[in-house]
Amino acid sequence: LLSNGNFETPPANGFASNGVEGTDVLIPGWQTNGTVELIQSGQRQGGMILIVPEGSHAVRLGNDAEIRQPLTLEKGSSYAVTFSAARTCAQFESLNISIPSVSSQNIDLQTLYSVHGWDSYSWGFIADSASGYVSFRNPGMEDDPTCGPILDNIAIKQIATPDKQK
Repeated sequence: LLSNGNFETPPANGFASNGVEGTDVLIPGWQTNGTVELIQSGQRQGGMILIVPEGSHAVRLGNDAEIRQPLTLEKGSSYAVTFSAARTCAQFESLNISIPSVSSQNIDLQTLYSVHGWDSYSWGFIADSASGYVSFRNPGMEDDPTCGPILDNIAIKQIATPDKQK
């Protein structure tokens, strides 16, 4: 259902070779708004080396930045959204995930379960129409516009509901 959820499809001009992807890169399959950065595993930020959970690339959302992708859905069906996320600068970072007109959820990123700084998250919704889009947005709590959550491994799957017993 989702295209390039692991951010490994190269942009039209290719991935940057110097380890700093930058904010002017178009991310195939995604619409962006604000400071959105395609990062590479091993890239340095301050005193940290950024590690990506799958493949070599992930996306960072700066203050008030958003990525979104159109979806084709089946009205009335249940769906699960799964993704990995990590904090970059703040002790407290938040992420808003939404399917407009259906549901929205703020998730506090706390890095509880992984030694690499990444945790896996899941979120469910019931489609109210045959089309829509999924949106991931940093609500912007930092003064530095380059700070914000890093996302990878985004997937959406339709959940089969069991038949009712007679």
